[in-house]
Amino acid sequence: MLPIHGLAGGVMRIALVLMVAWGGRLQALEVTGLTLVNAQTDLDIGPLTDGQVVDLDRVIWALNVRANTTGDVKSVRFGLDGNPSRAVESVAPFALAGDADGDYNDWTPEAGGHTLTATPFPEAGAKGTPGEPLVVTFRVKGIGRAPAGRGLGPANQTPDVGDAQELRVLWGQVAAPVGGQAVVSGELKQWHNVTLTFDGPQADVAGKPNPCLHYRLNVLFTQGDRRFLAPGYYAGDGRGGDAGNRWRVHFAPPTTGAWGYKASFRAGYQVNVSLDPNAGVPAACDGASGSVAVAPSDKKAPDFRAADRGLLKNRGGHYLTFANGRFWLKGGPDIPENFLGYDGFDNTPKAGHRYEAHAADWEPGDPDWGDGRARRLIGALNAIANLGGNCVYFLPMNIGGDGKDTFPTIDPLEKLRYDHSKLQQWETVFAHAQQKGIFLHFQLAETEDANENYHDNGELGPERKLFYRELIARFGHHNASEFNIGEENDYGPDKQVRFAQYIRDVDPYDHPLTTHTKGVDAFYRPLVDRLAAGKPVVIDMTSFQSGATGKDLARLVQKYRDASAEHGRPWIISLDEPQKIENDKTDLAEGYAFGRRGKLWPTYMGGGGGFEWYVQMDGGGHAFDHKIESFYDMDDALRWTAIAREFLGTFPLPEMRPAHHLGASRGGGFVYVLAKPNEQYAVYSERCEAPLELDLTGAEGRFEVRWLDPRNGGPLAVGTVDTVEGGGKRSLGSPPNQAYDSAVDKGAVDRDAVDKDAVDRDWAVAVRRVE
Repeated sequence: MLPIHGLAGGVMRIALVLMVAWGGRLQALEVTGLTLVNAQTDLDIGPLTDGQVVDLDRVIWALNVRANTTGDVKSVRFGLDGNPSRAVESVAPFALAGDADGDYNDWTPEAGGHTLTATPFPEAGAKGTPGEPLVVTFRVKGIGRAPAGRGLGPANQTPDVGDAQELRVLWGQVAAPVGGQAVVSGELKQWHNVTLTFDGPQADVAGKPNPCLHYRLNVLFTQGDRRFLAPGYYAGDGRGGDAGNRWRVHFAPPTTGAWGYKASFRAGYQVNVSLDPNAGVPAACDGASGSVAVAPSDKKAPDFRAADRGLLKNRGGHYLTFANGRFWLKGGPDIPENFLGYDGFDNTPKAGHRYEAHAADWEPGDPDWGDGRARRLIGALNAIANLGGNCVYFLPMNIGGDGKDTFPTIDPLEKLRYDHSKLQQWETVFAHAQQKGIFLHFQLAETEDANENYHDNGELGPERKLFYRELIARFGHHNASEFNIGEENDYGPDKQVRFAQYIRDVDPYDHPLTTHTKGVDAFYRPLVDRLAAGKPVVIDMTSFQSGATGKDLARLVQKYRDASAEHGRPWIISLDEPQKIENDKTDLAEGYAFGRRGKLWPTYMGGGGGFEWYVQMDGGGHAFDHKIESFYDMDDALRWTAIAREFLGTFPLPEMRPAHHLGASRGGGFVYVLAKPNEQYAVYSERCEAPLELDLTGAEGRFEVRWLDPRNGGPLAVGTVDTVEGGGKRSLGSPPNQAYDSAVDKGAVDRDAVDKDAVDRDWAVAVRRVE
């Protein structure tokens, strides 16, 4: 059994014999054999022989079959299964599905057994005395994988992939490389977007060959031993137009000084998704080189371009860290997932969001386009940052999912041609987010089957590879971002790792990689098992969805924090979809306040490095994920998140571990502790009804006790106890200025009769050695 690449399988029989006079002798009209053809590339796959089995799961669907003849054959009639005259071809090449001057049409046989008959004729139109038919049987199995443009929407949505014209252009008519230099633009400073634009082949995003797929620009940036291979992309005319000869690459230099660059430009079939540096042939600006002088950054935090900020990544610990080693905690909205489904973007016909409530949040000097079309979305980012959020979550492609309003290509069903003008607008938004200190969470797939399998029927093929590469090439220079393989995805650990590895191979910055869960253990336990077996995992950050609450949540976070570290690959633990929190500011049992006490703080106190607010409708239901138009609905949540991050940011978290056994409350209830033993302790109680205790056995010296109100923030304050001595279990006393707490401590208040404000009274405590 020989699998035929590019064929849908089966078995064929063909025989043709006809004697004609030629040169005074009789020569048989004969079909000497059949050849399978890849109709996408118009290249021969190989002979199709009797009894062959073709596995569709190993090949593409776009096929054709050519009858090879001898003698003066003028036409061939093909019969397929029960149809004795499936096609008649009167011009060579004689192809079952026809062709246009050697550009083969595609044909896909169904699974099962087939019989193909090819009969030669001495006249056009299958006329005259026929030769002997050649009959070949074949069997097809599997469901196959669609060629580019298939799988969702009409067949042949993008029939241009690898056709004969493209291949002739790419491999027969490609101009020799000319080298040269790039036009350098942008702020030439550390951590900034330094942009290089090259002259390349004239092309059109909708033309042939497809410039997004069949050309590849990579640029190697070097400084001493430092090397960054940055992927480039086709930029049309360089101003958002589809046609032009501009090719572009972005680079965020991590250091000041001179950086050299050298371009690699290759042309070839699907070369842009190949990881082989020698794929295709050199062309255009290949070899172009030069240098860029990078000045110090002049930006200040929260701007991620500030000198003491820059690239956030997992550097071998449990927190995202900057290049200087300073850690950073993620905390912000996880909704709406269709954040980019905004009516101010070009080519977004079914936009689900207007963000009218944030029009007034746009400020003079902020970016804009199209006479004010950007302002509401830019204003939304301003509001998120001002309220206290430092991240946004979004799907760059949700066709086939819930929202169906976001796609980076020129058409919702087009998978291989990317929209320059819209993506320039996305870049404007992302750049502003980074300036405001907002981290970008790219969610690369949605759980619905039509979205999850939108690219390459769920496999790692040219569509998915190009999707990943285009996002990295256009937006990977942003210092604070992560790539998430998929929401509640069904890919399984092997695919998750393959997908992540391709991203890692393309991304020169090693941004955090994660995968979202349906159930934490079902998704992450197999990845831990891979770590234990010494297999590659690539994932270095989690994206939990969990209904765990309070101490159970803190223990879940710690469980995977410890498991990853045990096997030498410490993960940053992030809870990105807490379940469930409702859009209610008064419901202490299921609303925002519950999320603060039962989700936010337990995640951070369990050693987590990230928390995102996924909020349901008041009363339950997931529609709020798409309906939210104003982030002021979440104002308390974002403000509380900032309070928690600011408090914990004063501790050396990478040097601390969860140590909840050290905390206790005289009134009962769970007490959370993060500890750097004998030096610093962060303590949190979600219902501080009585003095807290901290076990300082083994610690020496005097420790300062300072309190934080997680609801209102403000400076740390002295409670009923100023300092404690190490050497045993010590009472931390009660929070400051709380008559209620004092009354409870004295037994003067019935805990079951207190008002809701008293119940919703969590506290955090900083305990630090002072001598």
